[in-house]
Amino acid sequence: MLIAVTEDGIYTQADQADTKRFYRCPVCLKPVVLKKGRYKIAHFSHQRIIDCHKSTYKTESPAHLKGKHMLYDLARPYKVDMEYYLSDIEQIPDILINRRLALELQLSVIPVDAIERRSAGYRKLGIKVIWIADEHALNKQTATLRLTAFQKALVQSARMQLYSFDSDLEKFYCYQLTDIQSDLSIGYVRTEIHAIRDFLQAGRMSSSAAVMTAGQKSAYIRQCLQKKDVREPTLSALYQLRIHHGGLPSAVGIVVPLQFFVRTHPVAWQCQLLLELKSGIFEMARFAEKLEFYGMTQTNNELTAELIKQYREAYKRLCVQ
Repeated sequence: MLIAVTEDGIYTQADQADTKRFYRCPVCLKPVVLKKGRYKIAHFSHQRIIDCHKSTYKTESPAHLKGKHMLYDLARPYKVDMEYYLSDIEQIPDILINRRLALELQLSVIPVDAIERRSAGYRKLGIKVIWIADEHALNKQTATLRLTAFQKALVQSARMQLYSFDSDLEKFYCYQLTDIQSDLSIGYVRTEIHAIRDFLQAGRMSSSAAVMTAGQKSAYIRQCLQKKDVREPTLSALYQLRIHHGGLPSAVGIVVPLQFFVRTHPVAWQCQLLLELKSGIFEMARFAEKLEFYGMTQTNNELTAELIKQYREAYKRLCVQ
């Protein structure tokens, strides 16, 4: 940990701490040891980690510690706290600014539901949170990113922005995500961050859509066929629609912007949507239950309604002559 409390109740950074003074953990108030070295970032350590009844602090990598110090320095013009314990939700943001904005360096992969749970905790207290990914872990192609489910959970969905930290170059970046591609990757524009306000720059979701190629559609159909299950949802929907899987219509395979947050393949949910509309059994809530989403703050019904709206608009624009 980088912050501890003196006997007088003063919060002190490790790099400013006096080796002759006595310090306690700000969470469990058990004694901690100040560790400073020529090659090691100054930090406090429990005499025994089990002493901390909250088990809040865990071993952090040198890259994480470095990034946390850099964020703290960027935030100095504001009221800034490092490792401030929020007892109501039992969470400790890396950096807390004006008690209203949390900055979280997440350089290691953790379950998506852990990200969603911690984000929900911050929202409960009226605190906005910005997650920062590992720059080296991003799969960058010529002009697009191919993000994992974990990395998508770190995206600021309202502004379609992803933040990263390059520990080697000691730089923070903002990726403004742009047009989603037919192969489900996404375009981006990367800018360097020089101040805290750069984390809050305006951005928005693109309104463009793409059409999957015949080869991309066929690749997905092959995956369905390999399951060798007559109950496979996409193949079943096509059979009921009397559409041969070897020649999907233009209404199937449209990639709309919100697909970025939908796990379900576009061919799969569009075949199901066409079937339900043709059969006259479509209901928004029931259809939403069939879709899998990446983490967002909107409800599944709201997302589904907007997804279908984008799909209809894209179909008219791209496929209707």
